Amino acid sequence: MEFLILGLVFALLLALNGAFVLAEFSMVKVRSTRVAELAAAGERRALRLNVLLERLDETLNICQVGITLASVALGMVGKELVDRILHGGTHSQWLGALVVAGSYVVVSGSHILLGEQVPKLAALRLVERAALPLARPLWVVRKIFFPLLWVLDRAAAAILRALGLARPVDDSQFSDDELRLVLERSQERGMMSFRRLLFIENIFDLGELRTRDAMRARAVVKCLDANRPWEENLAVVRASRFTRYPLLAGDPDRPAGFVHLKDVLMREGGRPDLAAIMRPVVWVKETHPLESLLSEMQRRRVHVALVEDEAGVWTGFITLEDVIEELVGTIRDEFEDEEIVRLADLLQEDQIHLDIRAESPLSAVAEALSRMRPERLPRPAPEILSSVDARERMVSTYLGQGVAMPHARLAGLIRPFVMILRSERGLKCAGTDERARIAFVLLTPQGQPRIHQRLQATIATLMSESEYVRDRLFSAESAAEVLEAIRTGEQAALD
Repeated sequence: MEFLILGLVFALLLALNGAFVLAEFSMVKVRSTRVAELAAAGERRALRLNVLLERLDETLNICQVGITLASVALGMVGKELVDRILHGGTHSQWLGALVVAGSYVVVSGSHILLGEQVPKLAALRLVERAALPLARPLWVVRKIFFPLLWVLDRAAAAILRALGLARPVDDSQFSDDELRLVLERSQERGMMSFRRLLFIENIFDLGELRTRDAMRARAVVKCLDANRPWEENLAVVRASRFTRYPLLAGDPDRPAGFVHLKDVLMREGGRPDLAAIMRPVVWVKETHPLESLLSEMQRRRVHVALVEDEAGVWTGFITLEDVIEELVGTIRDEFEDEEIVRLADLLQEDQIHLDIRAESPLSAVAEALSRMRPERLPRPAPEILSSVDARERMVSTYLGQGVAMPHARLAGLIRPFVMILRSERGLKCAGTDERARIAFVLLTPQGQPRIHQRLQATIATLMSESEYVRDRLFSAESAAEVLEAIRTGEQAALD
C-alpha cells in the first residue's frame, strides 16, 4: 500500500514538473500581440496572461521555482521507491546493483521524458492553447511564493548588475528583413495572398525609392501654353484627357504653374485666361525620397509636383496617383486607354533560362546575360548588372514561395525587357534562409513607372491565381513550354 502511495505521489510530482515546463516554454513562445488582441476582445484568461507576459522575468522565475521544487521532490520520492524495491526481498549483491541501476534509469528517464521533453515539445506546438489555461494557476503560484520570488529576483538582479547585464535587451523590434521573413512565411502558410505580400513588399521598397523612380519623364508630359489660342490647348486636353496640366508661360523649359480643369469649367464667360487661373506648383529634386514626397503632398494638400535635376533643369512631372501606384500598382480611370502590357509579348525563348547554376540573383542575371548575343540586350550588360546590383543592395527582391524579382529602371531604355530564370539548387537571397528557384528579371524604362507596375501586377496575378502557370514554371523542360504557359495564363486572366 505504501509503495502504491509513493507511486501516485511520484506521478503527481512528474505531472507538476511537466506543467511548469509547459508553462515556461509556452510563455516564451506565445506572441504578446496575439494575447493583447484576445485581451482587448474580453478574453479573461488573456487579461491575466497579458500581465504575466508584461512581467516575463518574474513569470519565468515562478516556473523555475516550480520546476526545481518538483524535481527535488521527485528525487526524494524516487529514492524512497528504490529503497522499497531493494528492501522488498533478498537480493544478491550483483542483483541489488542491477535493481538500483534499473530504478535509476526508470526514474530519471520518466523525469526527462515525461517531465521535460514531452511538455517542452507540446508547448512549442500548442503555444497559445497551453499558455491561456495555465495563466490562472501561475497567478496563484505567484501569490503563494511571492516572498521567495522577491528575494530570488533581487539576488539575480544584483548578480546581473555585477556582470554588466543590468538592462534587458529589447528584442521586440524587427528589422525590415525580419519582417519580410515573417510575412513570407505567413503567405506560404496561406494566411495572406501573394498579391497582398507584393503590396507589403512595395511599402518596404517605398523607403528606398526616389522621385525619379515614379515620375513621368518630361518627354511624355502634356502641357498647356498660356501664349497659345484656347483651341490648341483644348485639343491637347481632349487628346490626353488628364485633369491637371503644367502651364508654360513664356519659358518652354520652365512651367510657371499648373492648370486644374475644374477651374476652367467653373469660370464663367468665354475663353479662359489660363495665366489667371494658374495654380502654384511644387518643385522637387529627382533625388528627393518618394516617401517624404508622399508626406509633403498629404500635408500641403497638393496632387502634383514638377521634378528637376540637381542643375535645376525640368525633367519630369509627378502626381499623387503616381506615388500611390508604387504601393498598389496601376490605377486606371475611366478615360485611360493605354495598351495592356503582356508579359508573353516581351519574352522570347532566348530570354528564358531553365538551367541557371549561379548562387545569387545578381550572378544569375550575369549568367543569363552572358548567354545572350550582345545585340539582343536592351542595354550593355555591365550597365544592366550595375543597375540590378544597386537595386539588390537597397532591398532584397525575394518575394517568398521560391520566387524572386530582380529589377531595375534604366535611363535610355526604350522597351521593357524581361527574363525568366530557373535554378534547381535555388538562388540564395539576402535577408532569408530560403532560396529562390524562379527569378523574373524586369528591366523597365526610367520615367515610365506604370509599365513596371503593370508587369509586377501581371506576375503577381499569374503566381497567385494560376496553379497551372506556377507548376509549369517549376516543371517545364523547355523555354517554349514556359512561354506557352505564360501566354495561356495571361489569356485566362483577361478572359
